[in-house]
Amino acid sequence: METTLIEGLAQYGPLGLWTASLLFMNWQQRKDQKEDEKASKEAMAHCQEKIATALLNQTHMLQQAMDKIDSGLTAMREKYAEDRMFKMKDK
Repeated sequence: METTLIEGLAQYGPLGLWTASLLFMNWQQRKDQKEDEKASKEAMAHCQEKIATALLNQTHMLQQAMDKIDSGLTAMREKYAEDRMFKMKDK
């Protein structure tokens, strides 16, 4: 804070000093609040980044699972078709 402001308020005695202390506390609270907001924004960004990474991993694993299921179904269809052909040949 500016020293001229404090000097000007000091001229009013205890009331001026009390006002200066209130102004200083208000300034300090705003400063602390800004630091807290900055820390919370950083924490939020970190959490969002972790969530986004987890979602990407889940998407990748889901795609792999879907590919395995598709290949398994294709193999089952081919096996079923082969079995039908063998049954037709036997008859």
